Amino acid sequence: MTRNLPLEREIRSALDQVRLIDTHEHLDSEAEFAAQHVDFGRLFVHYANCDVISAGCPPEDMARIETDERMSPVEKWRLMAPYWHYMQDTGYGRCLRVALRDLYGIEELNERTVTPLSEQMAANRRPGFYREVFDRAGIAVALWNRLGRCGPLPRMWTPEYDTTLFIQDMLSDYMDVGDPGWAERWGRRIRNLDDYLEVIAERFDAYAAQASALKYGLAYLRPLIFEDRARSEVEPIFNRALNAGWERNVSLPSMEELRALQDYLMHFSLQLCARHNLVVKFHTGLQEGNGNTIRNSRAALLSNLFFKYPDVRFDIYHISYPYQEELATLAKNFPNVAIDFCWMWIINPAAGRRALHDYLDTVPANKIHGFGGDFIFVEGSYGHAMMARENIARVLAEKVDDGELTVERAVEIGTWLLRDNPIRWFDLDKKVPAEVLGS
Repeated sequence: MTRNLPLEREIRSALDQVRLIDTHEHLDSEAEFAAQHVDFGRLFVHYANCDVISAGCPPEDMARIETDERMSPVEKWRLMAPYWHYMQDTGYGRCLRVALRDLYGIEELNERTVTPLSEQMAANRRPGFYREVFDRAGIAVALWNRLGRCGPLPRMWTPEYDTTLFIQDMLSDYMDVGDPGWAERWGRRIRNLDDYLEVIAERFDAYAAQASALKYGLAYLRPLIFEDRARSEVEPIFNRALNAGWERNVSLPSMEELRALQDYLMHFSLQLCARHNLVVKFHTGLQEGNGNTIRNSRAALLSNLFFKYPDVRFDIYHISYPYQEELATLAKNFPNVAIDFCWMWIINPAAGRRALHDYLDTVPANKIHGFGGDFIFVEGSYGHAMMARENIARVLAEKVDDGELTVERAVEIGTWLLRDNPIRWFDLDKKVPAEVLGS
């Protein structure tokens, strides 16, 4: 199809005025960022490194590029240059190129530019840099999934964070039953299953009203099938997990048994979400990193939960790519299921455009969330935001060119996708100060 570039620019110009709701970020706090060593290798700690490795870079070399403080930027570049040449036009590579061009004035990543780029990046380790980048990207606020443990307690919630930048997800650390020391990390003695359910419920009582959602990333570890389990089935498994240790001659439960316990905890937590009116986010589709099991992660595996918990709103991440067509039927059939494009515009922009075309033909337009940066470093969030606006404008322009939409209607729908839909779905007007949310 021939592109109508003037029409795309008209719609893009209108959407550039929309203050985005960023539905998913993994950024460090600014204090954590300021304390790190930073050079251009930071741009490859997330996503782009996967394509560099896929292009042939040895993983041990990639690890040095990312984090070795003893290497100069030029030395790191020489390790990576042959592979950047092959992957710089993927969605991941294009995202970085947009960010380098707009934020650092660098048109090409090469041996001459990596040193001044690294110096500029290091100089940006200061309070306020995130807000500057968010403002340039037009991001009002981001829903925050902080990575890494914060102190000795499980990171279901982190009290210290910048509410002018983020609204925080609750996380599902309680699923990590069987990890070393899991029972001691809760700040109180866990003697039995009742104690454990009580401590989980206490966290919901304390934090659910402030949280944007509850996030599950279990598709990295297991299939997204969560069966109904009787307490009588899982309580002996829980007790073995609690008491396992060589000194007590109690063996750890098998992976299959631990999955049964996770199933039980999933249903328990969804009941809490219904009680607290808390949205549930699921990672579905492609998993980050090299060498994952994609069949674990299709959104259709969650259908029993959509049926059983009609009062719980579900936000389905990454459009379940490459199972995005299945997600169209789920969002069409279930009022409590929404589609989230976080990460998608850099995974495969063309597939994202095709999916958005299909979704707008299939699903009510208030069920689609158009952007989530999903990055560890803020330059990636910027580049992704630009790609989201570009690709959404392109799809809407094609709809107008086909006679399906007027320009005014296209801009209205684009505004829903980028801003209004996530505000409503996550009740953000009740949780984010009006001056942060903007208009």
